[in-house]
Amino acid sequence: MDGRLSDLTTPRPSGRRARDSAASVEPSRPRALQERREDWQSLVILAHLVEAELDRQTRRDAGIPHSHFKILALLAGADQHTMGLTRLSRALRFHKSRLSHALRSLEADGLLRREDTPEKGRAYQAVLTPRGLDLVERVLPLQDVFAWDTALAGLSTTEVTQLRTIAERITANLDDQPE
Repeated sequence: MDGRLSDLTTPRPSGRRARDSAASVEPSRPRALQERREDWQSLVILAHLVEAELDRQTRRDAGIPHSHFKILALLAGADQHTMGLTRLSRALRFHKSRLSHALRSLEADGLLRREDTPEKGRAYQAVLTPRGLDLVERVLPLQDVFAWDTALAGLSTTEVTQLRTIAERITANLDDQPE
């Protein structure tokens, strides 16, 4: 990672972030605003690094991008391993074209199938195949190891619970945004 980028998120030995040096670069910016920006940047970098590592591992362990694996994991947790495409698209914030591309690829690999919904109209649903379920059941434990041994290593049970609460609150904020 670029040293300048890591300076935003890496605590200094004293426990302070690189706020002092960043604030001195932009003396006209109020310190509180700069700290808020760095707090946000820390979250953005965290999300990016976790997603990048999950993508690398998922490609290695499953042979597919992590964005595709998330579709399979959602289907694995759904009732009868089935989910409507609109609901799937909304859950992942995928545009129709991105979801369609991913579904086409996963279908070609025999990991899911698309079929008409039982309701009338032009609605479709994705159904996880036994092969897709086997893949999810094989890869999820590997991702659990990454989560607990790497990403969450050193955090207390209380901190993990706080992190979950914060993540759920941020997710709710994003869910409240208009489409």
